[in-house]
Amino acid sequence: MLKFNGLIVWRLGTRAIIRKYSNPSASVITEKFDAAKGVSEKSDNLSTTEGRENAGLVAAAFASLHISESDDNKKPSPKSVKQNRNQILDSQILKATDLNSLLLVAENPVVSRRHALKMVSILSEWSSSHKVKLSDFERDPRFLKLCRILARTTSTQAMTSITMAEDLSTVLGITGDDEAARLITNLSLSQMIKVMKALHQKGRRSTPLLRALSNNITNQSEPIDLKKSADLLFSMASLNFPDPVLMDRLCNDIIDTLPSNTEKPAVVNSILVSLGLLKYRHEATLSAIATWMQSHKSICRASDLASAVITFGTLDFVPPSSDALFEAALTLKEEEMTKPSSWLDLVFSFLTLNMAEKDHLISTLRPEFIDKLLSAGEIPIPARRKLMAIDAYTNLKYPKESVRLAEDISVGVPIVYTKEKALYVQSIMDTFKTLVSAEAFLKRECNSGMGFIHDAEFAVDSNCHPVPLEKAVNNESVHRIAVQGLDYHDMTRKVVSPLGANQLYARLLEMKGFKVLQLPYTEFSPKEKLVDRAKYIEKKLRGLVKPT
Repeated sequence: MLKFNGLIVWRLGTRAIIRKYSNPSASVITEKFDAAKGVSEKSDNLSTTEGRENAGLVAAAFASLHISESDDNKKPSPKSVKQNRNQILDSQILKATDLNSLLLVAENPVVSRRHALKMVSILSEWSSSHKVKLSDFERDPRFLKLCRILARTTSTQAMTSITMAEDLSTVLGITGDDEAARLITNLSLSQMIKVMKALHQKGRRSTPLLRALSNNITNQSEPIDLKKSADLLFSMASLNFPDPVLMDRLCNDIIDTLPSNTEKPAVVNSILVSLGLLKYRHEATLSAIATWMQSHKSICRASDLASAVITFGTLDFVPPSSDALFEAALTLKEEEMTKPSSWLDLVFSFLTLNMAEKDHLISTLRPEFIDKLLSAGEIPIPARRKLMAIDAYTNLKYPKESVRLAEDISVGVPIVYTKEKALYVQSIMDTFKTLVSAEAFLKRECNSGMGFIHDAEFAVDSNCHPVPLEKAVNNESVHRIAVQGLDYHDMTRKVVSPLGANQLYARLLEMKGFKVLQLPYTEFSPKEKLVDRAKYIEKKLRGLVKPT
């Protein structure tokens, strides 16, 4: 093999051809030789004709490359064609200066989701700047084509819950969060509520979009009726998005529009349930609903009364002048509930409000009722914890009562802190080290055996001096203290107060002889200096031991 100038390679072969190698800088030539003449003779011939043949071969090689490149230009790859088409569409969108020239791009037979979103975003900007009106294009077939492109899902079915073509929630429910949030200002109140419902139905918690919706709904001048308020509250509860400004706006509108509702208890029930799920203690609204239910008791169902008690129990709030409402609720029977778990929730709520009667409590502990709960499958952990609390209260309140909760229901019930609660409790324990240093004086993470844990327990004398726990047993001169840290999730919103369940746990501890030291996050901050936290706890402790 001979190589000249890094460009031409000679190879012995059976015939002369030109091959195009992958490296364009080298051309390979093969030529038939006479075996009798040998290699030496061929070399001599090459020396005399080198210039002429070299020039011809180089020309042939480059001609072959030129032809190949021309063929490639004539037949571009599908990928390059797609790129060129995308570039053309991008250019047309950028050059569009008015509504018609922009929507003209949508007439292309192939429009990607990216281009559709880009065009809709431009339309949104033009609409916000009053360059065009929404009515100018919302029914245009070309715009509707963009909506259909954006509404396309990865599954075989398209969105069916939102079908009105002029409703921009079709676009907002599926496009990018930031781009969608920019479109919110162009929507009417009804359309924004549809978007909120669509997010709830899809289980999509888009914070930028939810914030844009909350802000724009709150700033609407028109009143929000009960049905819209119910839809918004339920969506917010489902998405765990308790925007305080929007909730306050809705509650005020509910108070104003509630008197005009004369025959629809279901929408009132929905509002009440959502307020409980959101832990939103808006006392004026809760009182207004209680008054409405009392004046419309003829149309209120058993489930409506039960929902009211459960919400009031969750929020630990008894509306003023609501005696008639609770009297009616106390007459409810287990058979009137849709399922056994609803009866358990009702009885537990009565207990949190300190209204439960003995028959209520016993009914949930009977083996027959436990079997009903088990018929639906394994009893959930929250329900088992409620049963344990009811059983503990019954045993303390009625020690001679023979009906008790089956032991296998309470065995193995995990009661653990969330990550946030664990950090909060750790801050409390770090502070206690300055007050109660030895482990013999302080017990941490105490399982009460009543369906909950309290963060710590210790004992002090009348002067707030620590006493070893073993010496505090059956010693009436010693105060046994149970510590109950209350973080954000243990408190209600709007009016900040411990949830009904936490108040019940404190009562149960008091029934067992403890004084309960509650440390809410509104008063005890882990970010404060250690010395300030210690002073706060010491002051609370002295007020507990030596009440004024």
